[in-house]
This record gives sequence, C-alpha cells and structure tokens, in this order.
Amino acid sequence: MSRLPPLAHDQPDAADAAGKASSRRIHARLAIRRPIGLVMADGSVRSATTVDVSQVGLSMTTDKPIAPGSKCQVRLEWHSGGALQSVALAAKSVYSSYTSPKNFRIGLLFVEARGVDLFLQELTGSAASLAIKSAPDKP
Repeated sequence: MSRLPPLAHDQPDAADAAGKASSRRIHARLAIRRPIGLVMADGSVRSATTVDVSQVGLSMTTDKPIAPGSKCQVRLEWHSGGALQSVALAAKSVYSSYTSPKNFRIGLLFVEARGVDLFLQELTGSAASLAIKSAPDKP
C-alpha cells in the first residue's frame, strides 16, 4: 500500500528536513573553466578543469574518479613578472559522479581557509573574487 502525501498540518520527518538542508548550498558560486592540477595523497598528479568555485570549495572535471573522503592538494600556477607563481590548497573530495567516458565531476571542499583568497583571486580575477566573497549567504 502506498503512503499518501502528508496533510497540510503534518510535519516532515527529521530525515526529510536534514536531507533537504544538507543539499542546499549556502555560499555563492562562480562558474569558471580553468585548468588546475591535483596532487593526490599517494603523490600522483592529475589534471582537472574547474566548473565552478566558492569560498569553501569547487566543482571540477577530471578523467578519473576520486573517492569521496579522499584528500588531495589543488594547485594553480600562473606567470607574474616573468616568474612562475603557484598556490596550493588542501582539499577533500565530497562527491564523485560519472558524466561520460573519461569524464568525472568531482566536488572538493577546501580543508583550511589559508590561501583561498589568493587562489580565488588568481583563478577568477580580483573583481570576480571580491564578488564571491561579498555575496550574501543564502538562507
């Protein structure tokens, strides 16, 4: 027998509320496609492309899956004044989704805040970085 939809005065169960709350993003995200490097916990290096980025993490695509919970280092390199500059951020995988052959969408959460501002500034340009930081959180 199927369950009928709840009546207007019924309260949703805690599991429903927790599921809905946990899937809502609270930080502004900026869609941007840029190549980045990943250094995995075992020392292997991978290439990836960002999809979107926020103050607390990013979504990217890569050719191999990364198991949720895996730790890695996100690296961004650029030239400034003729010298190669770089910033690296510790991150943890929170999801890994197959999208097509040799294409996986990975969600990373930055493990610490140190270096995030520089990373965002160089990844997006200073104006976009300020827009991400100043955007109000969603309720």
